[in-house]
Amino acid sequence: MAWKDVPLSAKLLTNVQEAALRRASAAIENAYVNEQGGFTRFPGLTDFVTMTGDAPTYLDRWRGDLVAVSNSRVWRIQPDGTAEDVTGAPVRGDGRVSFARADNELAMAAGGEIIRFAGVETELLSPDAPLASAVAYIDTYLLAAEAGSGRFYNSDAAEGTRSWNPVDVFAADGTPDNITSMIVTPYRELIVAGPESTEQYERLPSGTVPFFRRWSVGEGNTVPGSLIFADNAVWMVNSNREFVRASGQTSQSRGDAVGVTLEDIDDWRGAWAAAVNVQGQKFIVLQAPYATNTYDTAGVTLVHDFRQGQWFSLYGWDDRGFPARWPGWSYQFIWDRHFVGGNGRVYELDHRAFDNAGAVQRVLGRTAHFDDWGESRVDNVRLRFKRGTVSPNAEREPRIGLRVRRDNRDWTRWVYKSMGRTGAGEMVLEFGAFGCAHTWQFEWSTTAAVELEVVRMQADVTRIGTG
Repeated sequence: MAWKDVPLSAKLLTNVQEAALRRASAAIENAYVNEQGGFTRFPGLTDFVTMTGDAPTYLDRWRGDLVAVSNSRVWRIQPDGTAEDVTGAPVRGDGRVSFARADNELAMAAGGEIIRFAGVETELLSPDAPLASAVAYIDTYLLAAEAGSGRFYNSDAAEGTRSWNPVDVFAADGTPDNITSMIVTPYRELIVAGPESTEQYERLPSGTVPFFRRWSVGEGNTVPGSLIFADNAVWMVNSNREFVRASGQTSQSRGDAVGVTLEDIDDWRGAWAAAVNVQGQKFIVLQAPYATNTYDTAGVTLVHDFRQGQWFSLYGWDDRGFPARWPGWSYQFIWDRHFVGGNGRVYELDHRAFDNAGAVQRVLGRTAHFDDWGESRVDNVRLRFKRGTVSPNAEREPRIGLRVRRDNRDWTRWVYKSMGRTGAGEMVLEFGAFGCAHTWQFEWSTTAAVELEVVRMQADVTRIGTG
């Protein structure tokens, strides 16, 4: 007999049916593979601000304050959680709220009129401005993608953002389609995308026309909220439902390992993406809030570690005790803190929190069906982990569970072990024997509100066959 490592850090792969997986992870939920190859719990959510209603909340920042739009109303939020309703003119429309930030104002649009906030209360930007699905600033120009068309307009720079000329318009001519999203990169490039095409515009330093089209490609963006800038590149869900990293006119699929999951998403409404840094690791969150997940509940939330090429999933918890949508609609970083827009609420994303604003956050890892040991007997399984502080919501001695699937038959019963009291630090737990098999699949899980890092899993294996 010998202690054999159970592969914890294998990359998540959803393109092969789970029963056929041999060299991958079958599930990584509410945890990420850290740079040492162990599992670290993803930060939980704490309540920060509660607003009126339960509509999706969209976040941005302006002049040192957090700005939230929820149920068409606009809130200005300070670091201590003080929230002021600054709605003069509501943000109307049936899309996600697009923000454009300038020194003198914050512009907002969701498919209706463009609304501005300049420090007192929101107001209509201009009666001449188009109804806009997206807005962006470049230099002194405010740009607006006209809702339901292939055109975007620019304001009159000389007179500020309240004056608009109907001739100051550009059309997506490379592959004519509706413009659904736009961003300005840190390199002062304007990226304009529709379902069938993506175009890049740049500023002209002189002349009567302020912009020129540098290139156009026949690769569009079918998920407007997924168009973001991260890792010195543009990211989006393209026309083929691939999650791609685009540099110039060339894109590279970065979602191949979860390609089937992306292809199977049955509802892309309200989908969004955001770049998030957690404890030194860099991620992109990609959520389809209404899509059906593997538990037959609503909400698919994928997270991509673009430095390690790893993927994992985030889940919340519904009233029936099933994994459901992770409760976020947007993300913003300000005051060296991380915030998530929920339903009529603003949460703080905090690595010192181990639940979702008091709701269960289940952490789970599930291996492939690996057969490296041949016909074998497992006499014991041990789990090495490090646990730290305990949430006030945690039980006194939180537990972690382990179960095994042999030869792709039914799972064994869960074996639960106490993770000890606060301050126990690094520990090794042993779960006992699990019988004989040709192939082995392991799953571990905890719902305990405790800091957790799973470092290593090993099985005491005796080979009993020649195959």
